[in-house]
Amino acid sequence: MTPPASPAEAVAMLIGHLSPVGTERARPDAAAGRVTAEPLRADRDSPASDVSAMDGYAVRIGSLAAGTVRVCGEVRIGHGPPALEAGCAVRIVTGGGVPAGADAVVKREDVDEHDARIGVAAATLAGLRQGQNIRRRGENLRAGDEAVPAGCQATPAVMGTLATFGASDVLIYRRVRVATLVTGDEVRPPGEPVSAWQLRDSNGPVLRAMLAVLPWVELLPHVRVPDDPAALAAAVAASIEASDAIILTGGVSMGHRDFVPGILRGAGTEAVFHKVPQRPGRPVLGAVGPRGQAVLGLPGNPLSVMVTARRMGVPVLRHLAGITRAAQPPRVRVEDDGKRLDLWWHRLVRLDGTARIVATRGSGDIPSAARSDGFVEVPPGGGGGERDFYPWTPH
Repeated sequence: MTPPASPAEAVAMLIGHLSPVGTERARPDAAAGRVTAEPLRADRDSPASDVSAMDGYAVRIGSLAAGTVRVCGEVRIGHGPPALEAGCAVRIVTGGGVPAGADAVVKREDVDEHDARIGVAAATLAGLRQGQNIRRRGENLRAGDEAVPAGCQATPAVMGTLATFGASDVLIYRRVRVATLVTGDEVRPPGEPVSAWQLRDSNGPVLRAMLAVLPWVELLPHVRVPDDPAALAAAVAASIEASDAIILTGGVSMGHRDFVPGILRGAGTEAVFHKVPQRPGRPVLGAVGPRGQAVLGLPGNPLSVMVTARRMGVPVLRHLAGITRAAQPPRVRVEDDGKRLDLWWHRLVRLDGTARIVATRGSGDIPSAARSDGFVEVPPGGGGGERDFYPWTPH
């Protein structure tokens, strides 16, 4: 097993072993936020006819003379246009169908309006051009053209396109079922009393808050498991049976009670990588389950969980969801504090015009994460400059 050289390579290695989940058909109004599994094609030209791009008057330039022009009709939006008589103008609104023979639309503000006539100045007439203020039939798409590709998340813009072309149902990928398991004898549920040597479970809430905003994810009930091989094996087996992806925290390092790698092998998973040259989160493990499930074993420290889940877990889940377009992280300019590291370094930042480094005391310092907007990825030996930024809340 060749170790990955970077977080990006680790993600690519794992998704190379994975296929998207199955599909289902849904009404368009139930598809919002989901992922298309087949392309949608235009059922007619867009626009379906020549339409006006302005409120004004449809005219035939060659038959028009400067001065007073009679208004011989009006286009009512949603209705067919009236005939255009020679030397006349037809009142029209934005989106109204252009009468046959009209070759331009004069804007209202460029004429003098009266009850049944308009005044057209010589300069206005001289400035008219063929096709002015007219949107031509099919200029957006022709009937049969691809309007929405497969593998596209149904954003509001995509939903509008589905409606525009009359989609009665949509083939979409089903939601990715994700199991989250937090391991550790010291971990207790939030709200329970804890001793000085115990921890409240912050990793579970972090994972669920990060993933719950993704409409193509279905979160299974959260599980906490002690560092007990039998209990852990049972929880892993149940998660593998029920899910498309399993995210575990803790128990993946080199300690004598780090049971996760062995338990995963015993459950029939095949490791793709174990350890990535990054901070935080170096011990992260990526594997494939017996039915092609994605398995990510994250270190137990809170910042390690936050960073590796966001940087590696989310892209892997996007692949399972069928999203074909890679999410490109925005680039931000990072101040240079002179510090360097020979690993890929995920540094907490707060956006304030520039990306300002947020001081942290290590992987257990979760309060520092609450003061940040996300993190930047700095390559080995790198410092300030333009860096990829990962906000805590994914899209």
